[in-house]
Amino acid sequence: MQIQLILILYFVNIISSATYTCNQNSSCGCSAGSTVVTSRIVGGEQAPANAWNWMVSLSRGGSHRCGASLISASYAITAAHCVEGYVNTPSVFTIMVGTNYLYDSTSTTIQRRTVTNIIKHPNYKTATEENDIAILKFSALTISDSSKLSFICLSAANVDPFTTNTNLVATGWGLTSEGGSSVSSYLRQVTVQVIASTSVDCVRGGLANSNVQFCAGISGGGKGK
Repeated sequence: MQIQLILILYFVNIISSATYTCNQNSSCGCSAGSTVVTSRIVGGEQAPANAWNWMVSLSRGGSHRCGASLISASYAITAAHCVEGYVNTPSVFTIMVGTNYLYDSTSTTIQRRTVTNIIKHPNYKTATEENDIAILKFSALTISDSSKLSFICLSAANVDPFTTNTNLVATGWGLTSEGGSSVSSYLRQVTVQVIASTSVDCVRGGLANSNVQFCAGISGGGKGK
């Protein structure tokens, strides 16, 4: 993995609206439903069902730890800092897919698996969060029309999809208030924009290596996950 995704986000009360649809014939990047994103995860909005069907809840000890994204029936991508210290004991983690609600016990689409292997980027740096990416392996999920699962697309080799001012969607079970300590029980969504790595906000935010990191949010103040 050559591209590290890091969101350096700032907080203001700016709300914009964007409708996201996809090619239903695509093998990746398309969920069962479309959505209109109007707000931000911090103080923002709940994602509708089946809008982001590749989202995974990664848990340790029964508690949600991080989000992840499905790239196949047996693999998902997450942040390396989420699994730091546990590469040799992957079975302490479980994944849950098929629901937006962390405490869902009734949906027929829910699937859970124990993580069997963790591949952390060999050049991950804790201090600067460079190469903050890891791959999770687990026994294959059931992929069918009824499972409502889909896979996120990976960018082509040597192609940078994060050009300045490109709109992105961040999804996750993030904080619901700035400076808060508890995560949302429901999956949330937010639209952000890629910010130039040379911008004052990006530099101030601590970007260490623009070859493997990028900034996203609103320049001068933005939206949070």
